Amino acid sequence: MKNFKITALIFSVFLFAVFIFAINGAKAMTPNSAKAMKIIKAKGCLSCHTINGSGGSVGPNLSKEGLSGHSVKWLKVQIADPGKHFPGSIMPQFNLNAKRLNEVAQYLESLK
Repeated sequence: MKNFKITALIFSVFLFAVFIFAINGAKAMTPNSAKAMKIIKAKGCLSCHTINGSGGSVGPNLSKEGLSGHSVKWLKVQIADPGKHFPGSIMPQFNLNAKRLNEVAQYLESLK
C-alpha cells in the first residue's frame, strides 16, 4: 500500500509539472499571429530566422524578439530596410504594404 501512495504522489507531481509547462510553454496562435506567420513563411523569413524552433540559423533567432527592447517602429524599419540599422546587412528589403508590415512587426514584438 505504501508503494502505491508513493507512485500516486510521483504521478501527481508529474501531471502537475506537465500542466504548468503546458500553460507557460504553449503559445496560443491568435488570428493576428496566424496572419503574421503566413506572411513570414510566404516571404521566406524562416530560411534565415528561427521562430519557435522552426527555421534557419543565418539570421538571429526571433523566438523571443519581444524581449530585445526593439519597438514595433524599429521592427518595421528593420523589415522594410535592414541597411538603416545595420549597414551592409545581407537581409533583403521586404516590400510589404503598411498593414502587413504592421502585422509582422507587432507579432515579432509580442514574442517573449
